[in-house]
Amino acid sequence: MDFEQGFQISDLVRMARRRAWLVAAVAGACLLASVFVASILPNEYASSATLLVEPQTISSRLVESGLSDRDVNSRLHLIQMQILSRGRLSRVIEELGLYKAESQEMTREKVISLMRDEITLEPVLPELEQQLKGRREVEINTFRLSFRHRSARLAADVTNRLANDFIDEHIKERVEIAGDTFEFIQAELNRLTQRMREVENQIASGKSENAGQLPEDMGSNQRQLERSLAGIRSAERELAMAQSDESFFNQQAVSAAVLSGGNEVTNPARRLEALELDLNALRSRGLTDAHPDIISTTEQIDSLRAQLEAEAASAGEEEEEEARTDQPLSLAQQNAKAEADRARLRVASARAEIERLRKEAGDFEARLAATPRVAEQLAAFEREQLHLIKSYQEYSRKRLDANVSADMERRQKGEQFRVLEAAYPSPEAVSPNRPVIVLLGLVMGVGLGGVLAFLLEAADTSYKSSRTLQEQLRIPVLASIPAVLLDSDRMARRRMHVRRALAAAALTSIVLVASVVGNWTVNGLPGPLRTLIEGQTEAEPAPPAAGEQG
Repeated sequence: MDFEQGFQISDLVRMARRRAWLVAAVAGACLLASVFVASILPNEYASSATLLVEPQTISSRLVESGLSDRDVNSRLHLIQMQILSRGRLSRVIEELGLYKAESQEMTREKVISLMRDEITLEPVLPELEQQLKGRREVEINTFRLSFRHRSARLAADVTNRLANDFIDEHIKERVEIAGDTFEFIQAELNRLTQRMREVENQIASGKSENAGQLPEDMGSNQRQLERSLAGIRSAERELAMAQSDESFFNQQAVSAAVLSGGNEVTNPARRLEALELDLNALRSRGLTDAHPDIISTTEQIDSLRAQLEAEAASAGEEEEEEARTDQPLSLAQQNAKAEADRARLRVASARAEIERLRKEAGDFEARLAATPRVAEQLAAFEREQLHLIKSYQEYSRKRLDANVSADMERRQKGEQFRVLEAAYPSPEAVSPNRPVIVLLGLVMGVGLGGVLAFLLEAADTSYKSSRTLQEQLRIPVLASIPAVLLDSDRMARRRMHVRRALAAAALTSIVLVASVVGNWTVNGLPGPLRTLIEGQTEAEPAPPAAGEQG
């Protein structure tokens, strides 16, 4: 066939007439092959069970569930993960005897993966909610669980088993979660109680170790410090008065010695003692060492001391001085010395009192200085104690709520899953779709036959019409002689057509019979025929007993 001169519709029609037998043969072969393949494919039945999520029967205003509500996607994912868990599917496979042939050739993981591919879980939207879905967020509480298997009965049994197992596990899991929540809160309460005891012990220990330095003792310590300072000032005044009296009475004793006799005045030792008393009296009046009187008195004292050191060299003079020293004192001189001694005792007592009061004031100042540190430490403990008390109260309320929630879950009053529609054996297989397979086989056969016819026509170099010959050779065609068929030729052609028809019929019959036998072998007898045979078998009368014969 020459395509250089253009391709016309008439050429396509003539080609179809010439190659129709090839297209029909290829299409018929593909059709028979698709029929056979569709027949020997195993039937798969799908069974579905509808799960309904029922809200808790007790008002949420009275009792909160304690378990967080999940949206549709998370809830669907959770349910799917629980249903497709390895442990659950493995138990179902063992107890219901699924995938026996596959288990001999595949590992358990692959068998479980194969079973997971046959399980589907999808949410169900009622008609009214489908209309409202575009307007608002719809809460989906109904799910459909499906399972596909070659046995309709096993498909229904597995679906019901998975649904019931999931419901039982869901109830058990909710009870365990509620119980775990209660135990966790109780453990937290025990920890808070222990920590509160530790903080109380730390507060008590801090107060006992810092007695007198506590914030509540600050006012008392300040008053005690003020009293100590006032006592120090009073003792200092008493000391000054006692020192003044001591100087005064010493001066009186010197004056009395002068009046009683000149020996004592001319005696260097007595004179030295008198000058020292005068020096003390001047200093008690507040005069400094730069005052002229104090300078003069000091010079006289130094001169007398030098004289006494010179006189001490001779023993005779020393005995004479001792004799003079032991002379009896006058009454006025004795009284003055007695008053001076009393004043001296008052000075010593005042100094001791000042020392005691200063030490006491130092103690109170140390307490006041340590009070802020102790107050800060106790405040930190008290803040922690207050926080622990608030946490304890909050966890106590949560423990009560968790206890009520756990009790509600144990009584199955909370959110529950229920089988709304149980799965039943499907009367019709959902797979394979045999009409579609046959139709696809026919379409593929026609397409393949057309392609082969086109290729053969393109490879054929003979001329099929005078127009093609004239166009190819560029010479006019005067006449064309059609094919002349004799009676023998027509008979031979009829016999060939008959043989082809018989061969096609035989091949078709063989393929159809093989398809039916293959379908019965793979899938068993059809449902109505199986029911009819089983009914006839049950209706056959039992053979009579030996005693009933004759």
